Order: sequence, then C-alpha cells, then structure tokens
Amino acid sequence: VPTREPGGSHKEDWTSATAAALSGGVTMVCAMPNTDPAVVDLASMQATQNIAAMKALCDYGLYVGATMSNVSAAKKCCDNGAVALCMELDHATTDELQIDDLTVWMAHFEAWPSKLPIVVRAESKTLAAVLMMAMMYDRAIHVCALSRREEIMVVREAKRRGAKVTCGVAPHHLFLTDAHVATLPKGMADVRPRLATDKDVEALWENMDIIDVFSSHHAPHTKEEKQSATPPPGFPGLETMLPLLLTAVSEGRLSLDDVVARLHTNPRRIFGLPEQPDTYVVLDLDRAWELPDAMPQSKCGWTPFAGRKVVGSVSRVVLRGELAFLDGQVLADPGMGSEVRCLVEEPDSTPSSQIVRPAPSPSQKRVSMREPRTSLASGSLGERRTSLTQADEAGRPPPSPRAPAYVDRVALPQRTSSARAPFKSPLLGEPSAAPGSLHAGAVLSDFKGQHVLSVKQFDRHFLHQLFNLAHDLRVFTSRGPVDILKGMAMASIFYEPSTRTSCSFTSAMQRLGGTVVSVNDQSTSSVAKGETLEDFIRVMERYADVVVLRHPEKGSVRRVSTKMKKPIINAGDGAGEHPTQALLDVYTIREEIGTVNGLTIALVGDLKNGRTVHSLAEIVTLYDVKLKLVAPKGLEMPAEIVALVKSRGVSVTEHDNVDDVIADADVVYVTRVQRERFDDPAEYEKVKSSYQITPETLLKAKPNMILMHPLPRTGEIAEECDLDPRAVYFRQAEHGMYVRMALLVAVLGKA
Repeated sequence: VPTREPGGSHKEDWTSATAAALSGGVTMVCAMPNTDPAVVDLASMQATQNIAAMKALCDYGLYVGATMSNVSAAKKCCDNGAVALCMELDHATTDELQIDDLTVWMAHFEAWPSKLPIVVRAESKTLAAVLMMAMMYDRAIHVCALSRREEIMVVREAKRRGAKVTCGVAPHHLFLTDAHVATLPKGMADVRPRLATDKDVEALWENMDIIDVFSSHHAPHTKEEKQSATPPPGFPGLETMLPLLLTAVSEGRLSLDDVVARLHTNPRRIFGLPEQPDTYVVLDLDRAWELPDAMPQSKCGWTPFAGRKVVGSVSRVVLRGELAFLDGQVLADPGMGSEVRCLVEEPDSTPSSQIVRPAPSPSQKRVSMREPRTSLASGSLGERRTSLTQADEAGRPPPSPRAPAYVDRVALPQRTSSARAPFKSPLLGEPSAAPGSLHAGAVLSDFKGQHVLSVKQFDRHFLHQLFNLAHDLRVFTSRGPVDILKGMAMASIFYEPSTRTSCSFTSAMQRLGGTVVSVNDQSTSSVAKGETLEDFIRVMERYADVVVLRHPEKGSVRRVSTKMKKPIINAGDGAGEHPTQALLDVYTIREEIGTVNGLTIALVGDLKNGRTVHSLAEIVTLYDVKLKLVAPKGLEMPAEIVALVKSRGVSVTEHDNVDDVIADADVVYVTRVQRERFDDPAEYEKVKSSYQITPETLLKAKPNMILMHPLPRTGEIAEECDLDPRAVYFRQAEHGMYVRMALLVAVLGKA
C-alpha cells in the first residue's frame, strides 16, 4: 500500500490510508517505499516510522526500496524492522527506485538476508529474468500484480520446477479488462500493470491455484491528477477489494476460505508477520449495494468501480480487542496502529511442499474471520494441510533442503473448490476421534469434567476461546441439527422458578444432539421426603453426564459439587452467583458492540440481591472498563463486591439516579427488584418502581449504546423501548443459548 506520506499527503496520508484499510476490512498494511523521500535507508525509514507511529489507525510494516546504489544501506534496514526488500524492475513508481542493471539485481540478491522476502514488481520478460535469477541464487521472491496469461503461466512453470516464488494479483486485474478503458474518463483508466485482455483475465481465474495473495495495490492519486494532461498511473483499491472478492464468493467463483487464505493466512506466512491478538473482521455476506463515485475514507475522491453492484460488506473490525470500525464509521484513533516486526522462526519440520487447500465456507449472513486461533492444533477453519512428500523412516515428512526459514510457512500451491464442505469449528474435536478425546493444545479441552461454579474460574483467554466456539456453533446449527453430544444426557434441576435459563440449557443440549432429564419442582423430588440435596444430586448424576442446578440457597451448588464425580453447572444459587448469565452478558456486549475494552458499563436496579450483576461486575474486571452502579437506597451493590472490583483497578462510581450515568454509558444493564428476596412485602413495594427506562430516557443516551436486561422484566424497562434498535435484551437471550452450547461442549470433553 503506498501511503504517500511523507511527500504526497495531498493524495493520501497515514491516517487516511489506514482508515481506508479498516473500512475495507484490512487490519495490517505493508507500506510501499515510494514516498518523498523514498524509504531506501535508515534515515528515510526512521522518518516514515515516526510519522506512522503518530498517525496510523491499523497495524503496519514497511518495505525498504532497492535502488541502483543502496545495497548496503538497504541491508541495514533489516535490523530496524523492514518487512521486505522491494525491487521495482518495471514501471517504477519513482525514478530513484527503477533498477535496470542486472548486476545490481545480483548485488541485492546476494546482500539481502535470506530470512526475509524480496518483493518484485516485474512484467513479461523482466519477470522471466528475475525468476531465473531467483533460481540461480536459490532465493525466495514474491511477485506482485500479475496481470497477463504469459505471466501466470511462467510462474506456474517456475513453481513446478521448484522455484521458491509466491505471487499476488490485484482485484482490478481480476474484475476489469482493457475493454473498460473506454468506459472511464480519459486518464482515469491508466494503471501499471495496464488492464489486460479478456483472455488474460480468464487465465488468472483459471490459474487461481497459483495465486497466493490478493493485494489492493492501492494507488491513491487525486481525481484532478488523473484528469490532467499527464495522469499518474494507478487505482485506489483498499475499500473496494473485499466487496469485489465477496461478490465473487456470492457468485461461486471463490469460496470464503479462498479469500481468507489469500488475505490473511498466506501473507502472514510469506512475510513472517506476527499474530494480531483479539483481532477479527465481521462481514455481512448478504448486503447488496452499489459502489459510490468515491469511497468514504481515501482522499483521492474516485474509484474505477463506481456504480458496480456488489454483494457483501464489512460490518465490524476489532483490532487487538478495540472496536476500530463499525457499520461505516471508523472509530480508531491516530496512533492506534502498531508497527509489526518480521518475526522469523527457526526452521522446523514443516516442509515447504505442504499445501493449504482452502475448504469452502458455508453461506451465512455474518461471518467472523477471527484471529488468532491460538493454542489450537493445525487444521483450523479454512486450513486443511496435505503432505505431498514421502515420509522418512520415522514417519516424518522431510524438511525442504532448499527453502529458507520463512518459506517453510508459505502455503503453496492452492486450489479452489466449488464443493460445499460441512462447517467445522476449529475448536471442536475430530469426529473420528475416540470418545472423550481432546483436541490437542486447545485451551477449552482443559475444562473437560470441570465444575462451573463461579466467574472466578475464568480468565480472559478462556473467554476468547469460549466465545469463538459459541460463534461457530451459531453458524453450525443454523445449517441444521448436529450431534456433537449425541448419546449424552444433561440433568436439569431447577428448585427456583426459571424459564429462560432452564429452557436455554435444554435447547442448547438438544441442539447438540443430547437428551435432558428435568426436575423443576423440589416438592415432587425425594428432597421433600427428607433426602439431602447432596444425596439427591449424587443419584441424578448417575442418570446424566452433566448436571445443571439452580437452588435458592447461596453456596449450595458449590457445596454439592464437593460430592460429585461428574461436572455440575451453577445456574444460580440464591443471591450468590449466576456465572453462565455473566458469560452470555459479556458475549452479548462483544457481539453487539464489537469489544468489551474501553467501555463504560452502568448496572441499574437491585444490585444487592441480583446475582446476575454480582457475577457480571466481577467478570468484566478482566477487561479495561469503567463501572457505574445505580441502585435505590438499601439495594446497593454489596460492599465486598465493590471492594473486589476496585482492587482489580476498575474505576467504580455509585449513584442513585439513572440520569447521572445515561449519557456516558456504552452499556446500560438493568435488573428487576427481586420480590422473592424480600421478607417484608411492604419493603418491596417501596422500591419496586425506583427506576424505569423509557424512550425519553434513551434520548439522553449514546446512539451506539446497548440496553440489556437478564429478564424477566417487571416494569423497569417500558415496552416502548423494545422498538429502539439499542434494546438488545431479546437477542441477549438467544446469545445465551449459544454460550451454553459452547460450555456444555467444553465440560463434556468435546472441545
């Protein structure tokens, strides 16, 4: 991506370029060296790094440009974090970067560290020449912007002969031909490489298995420059790349996993780029829309795809746990982006001839390209590896004798497929594995057989894994019934009235293929005859694989768990805790807003007796949040919970009026005054109507806040609020089912 700054900030700068990236679903860019001055030595690189550190909205890495005279100077940039060496051999973007002397090519090939890639811009015969040189020096190169049949065919043959070459293509060379030149105003169609013929474009599609990367080749020249007497070549592309590719997915020309492989998996492997924790992109695959005359974030003010109808858009981008883009609005601040350093691993046993074959993803409305899938065995969503080499005597595939460290992680070559494969979450065990077997390395597998008693058991990494599995199960079950827990039974024991929690657990178990044994009235159980709760539960666990218990006595579930051999899940213990409600509440916040970090959360209502708010207040201390507690006198949050939350560094303020907090809150979580916890009905009557959220209340709230309630409500939220899109409490109930599905899968050892 040419960011144009320094020297060309009227076209684009680091803030506008990275805003365009986020708008297009891109969380990391590799910046081209064609700035003014060009990035060709330590001084120019550090100048660009200083600007990017202050202005970038997404993560970034820097290419250093090769010139006729900077062989040693370019090499010194490696230690300063350069991602790759960029050699512009045809149509260089500046005169300084043009290299015409083959002996200079050779010098750069010899000097540049073999652990880092060389990126080349080369066409036709120049491409053939640089491929030959790469084979002479046994160097891996990445060729960007293939556009013609002869180029893709020569790369195919080079790969067949063992050359260590990867290649990329820009969307405009897949979706535009030379016939489109006449449809654009004079100068607007000028691009390098030039738009090719129909046959050339057809050859690119036919050889998609050879293409490793989709790259935007974003070249943001202003509309005025493009319409001048000497129009500079290039198209803007960051904001249109993903909609165009998703349209190809909707048409069946690509699978979603083809896109993920070429926009995420392969670039990371080719360039040795690090993971981006808690970073993902959410797509709306069904949205049909028309590309405007100018995309909203880039400064250039035009696009060659204006008026084109596309299907699919970026809904949300979360960068390292922070919401960076939501429904057309860039929310990241300048400086939020971090420079990535090329993290090169030592060579391992993974042969370079292993391939990634993207499996087609299911059709669905919203898809989350979540990364990283940390601590998981290979074979994650969108990856299916097959060894094409012969094993040694120990059964291990031999390492590549020719490939440097970083090439051993490149996915080469690839094939697309039109077949529809069944959805498979990377967090679920293999169907062919023995019963109870664990998915190697998966964090959730450690929870097999564990009791779920309190939110104190959870850490943030566990929540990340659980919520990813919940998301995948939502997609999975939308395609029909599943049998992950077939042959297993859940005992559902509720000694307090419950509709949502008991039905949610029952539905979760049944959707996973399991069965349910229910006891919903203490008076009809043997406990009514004098049997202890411990004995009754120990009998019930003989009939089931997992027990879900709600009981009016605080601490009862924990007490019973000490006598049990099978897992028990706390579905609420009096005024104590409700850990699964807390899980679904955090999941709801993440799904509805995109992140939990940086939010102000207001808890409103009966904070003394409400076990849901007790658990929620504790679990959100895993994140960077502020808590505002609003309760009538006598129903304040217990002092020990307030002290615990504060001890974990969370800002807590207490209030008695909703109006004090409504304007600042990102989440307003309302809970009813719990009549069943009052010994004196008169005391309940005094406080039952202390607060009511009305449409007038919501007029003072943020446009993107969410209104939550664990339900049932008894008047604390007016029914008129149901029409407000910020009211999420009914979706909150649905989210709970998927979280409980994920939890059942984890405790029953199928994760």
